[in-house]
Amino acid sequence: MKAIFATAALLAATPALVFAAAPASAQAASPDAVAAATVLVDIQTPPAASKAALDRQLKEMRSGGAIRAMMSQNPGFQAEAAKNQPAFNSAMARMGVIQADAVGPIMVEMQKASRGIAIDTFAKTFTAAELQQITAFYRTPVGAKLLSQQGAMGQQIARQVQARFGPRMEAAQKAVAPKLQAELQKLAPKQAK
Repeated sequence: MKAIFATAALLAATPALVFAAAPASAQAASPDAVAAATVLVDIQTPPAASKAALDRQLKEMRSGGAIRAMMSQNPGFQAEAAKNQPAFNSAMARMGVIQADAVGPIMVEMQKASRGIAIDTFAKTFTAAELQQITAFYRTPVGAKLLSQQGAMGQQIARQVQARFGPRMEAAQKAVAPKLQAELQKLAPKQAK
């Protein structure tokens, strides 16, 4: 559940990625539109800020923080951690390095590709003149405020949705778990235990 809200916050915080997911038209973009789209994407998602955010994410992953967060909801995991904290911390660090080494290069490539896809999508969706108008808006005080607040607003929305619906979703999932387990037991008696 938290992953859904984290994804929603991420998408709200990175408008270029939202547009990159939209289907592009089949037409080729003009060089002027590509140039204007590049300026717009760089305003929406400054390359230096994107790189810094990815570097922080990879550093956290490398420390074992991402794996620790994924496993933190597992009571067995917490019990094992409490038994031997130094060994546990060492294992988390080793696992984090393994994870970062495996997915880090993909994440770097994905970030570069996302920027290119966003530029291409904007350039195929809007004319150069329209892109210049959008960019002009983002350079106004209101547009700059929107850009600066969009990430925090997305996080606030995600927190409020989680606070409002998270407990109900968890309760509903717990309530149906025995029924789902019973259905799995019927389907595959040996595997469902």
